[in-house]
Amino acid sequence: MARLRLTPIDLVASLGMFTYASSVVATPIVLLRVAAELDFGLAEGGGIEAVRAGFLLSILIASGFAAARFGKRRSLAVGGLVLAAGLAAYAVAPSYVVILLAVVLVGLGGGILEALLNPLVQDAHPEDSGRYLNIVNAFFSIGILVSVLVIGEGLTRGVSWRFMVGGLAVLAAVTGVLFAVIAGPRSPAAARGGSGAVPVWTHARRFLTDRRFWLLSVAMFCGGGAEGAFTFWSASYVQLDLGALARGGAMATASFAAGMVTGRLASGHLVRQEHLHLLIVGSAVLGVVASLAVWAVSGLTAFLAVVFFAGLTIACFWPSIQSYAAAELGGDSTMLFILLSVGGIPGFGLSSWIMGVIAERAGLRTSLLVIPVLLAALSVVVMLSRRVPRPVEEIA
Repeated sequence: MARLRLTPIDLVASLGMFTYASSVVATPIVLLRVAAELDFGLAEGGGIEAVRAGFLLSILIASGFAAARFGKRRSLAVGGLVLAAGLAAYAVAPSYVVILLAVVLVGLGGGILEALLNPLVQDAHPEDSGRYLNIVNAFFSIGILVSVLVIGEGLTRGVSWRFMVGGLAVLAAVTGVLFAVIAGPRSPAAARGGSGAVPVWTHARRFLTDRRFWLLSVAMFCGGGAEGAFTFWSASYVQLDLGALARGGAMATASFAAGMVTGRLASGHLVRQEHLHLLIVGSAVLGVVASLAVWAVSGLTAFLAVVFFAGLTIACFWPSIQSYAAAELGGDSTMLFILLSVGGIPGFGLSSWIMGVIAERAGLRTSLLVIPVLLAALSVVVMLSRRVPRPVEEIA
């Protein structure tokens, strides 16, 4: 196996992943302090996340056109600066309405990063992208882990939430500037001189008429759903069902994130591109076992151990499915990754919502059984995708 050779683009993309993840988890961590200071309720707090997620999804497809017109690196520089502006406005917001306006920018900037970070890495390593995507995506989990611990500890020690969010704004600005000044890879599409709406829509139509794409989109939905379920509900579960304190809840989220970091770094160093489908299916099967173990254990220490293992098994899905899809489907990886993200991101929110509905009726422990169902479905659809014949017509 060839030695990993990380480029400046990989390093800046890793920082971008870290920054994006930090912006995602910032609101859940500081929400109670913000709500108390600005005098709004939990329903309005949920509205903050809904606005962010809505604008994130809305910008994904537009990012494909921006990348075709201006290039991924320039678009990512704009995304980082827009995210910085949104976080800065968030940090000084005098009212709930201003926070909603700020998170519009947070969603737009974060959406550009979500859409284009992985395609940029794919362009830099077209023949061996799976390993590099897992390494870079490990920094998303590192961002969650560090943010949960640092912001949580800072709030505990009396540091203002405004200072915390302002610090993230500075980090996002640095990320944007680095993307603006660093040299980036030249994508195959750019090398052909094709840009604009026609090539983008041509590739989009090609993917949308390929049955393999739809199966892999379902796999992204299931993988994102499993990751989102653990990220969103682990802290609440250990407090409500295992009787832990708030610090135990933070430890649960951190343990899962640590498993994700370890799994992605290991996948990046150990798994060859041609073995990605085996990694995905094998991880899904082990994930079923791990998630059933999470449901079965009854003590905090055991829960922390099995949720770490669950993180190990779930870690590879998002970057590896994208890389596997690029190798199998060909075409423009930028539009492919964006469309797969459109399939995967709703999995985060929908799985968490379904678990909440089940929890209200049958308890949060019962709702955990949604996760092994998602992982079993993921393994099935990836295996089915390998049995679907390739289309006769391929875009050159």
